[in-house]
Amino acid sequence: MLPVVDSPFPGSRGYLLAGAHGQVVFWHFASGARVPRHQHGPQIGVVITGQVDLTTATSTQTICEGGSFSLNDQEPHSAVVTPGTLVIEMFADPDRHTARRPS
Repeated sequence: MLPVVDSPFPGSRGYLLAGAHGQVVFWHFASGARVPRHQHGPQIGVVITGQVDLTTATSTQTICEGGSFSLNDQEPHSAVVTPGTLVIEMFADPDRHTARRPS
């Protein structure tokens, strides 16, 4: 089983697949989420179900089921995720997310 991501977003659950060349996170946002503005290395993602409203410095786009997005290195962005959304995200940074420590 993949480790659970140590996520700052209540109501979200992510499963982490990580290696020396990057990470993949399988997200479920049961309660939705508001992701504050932040930046990191390059990222791509696909919305499996639900909706993500992604805001960058130049635009806001709504990504629905089957849609994808791409963010450049250190591109500031924020998001609003609707409840029940499933997203797969790939990060170039091998240490972007960490696994939750067992309790």
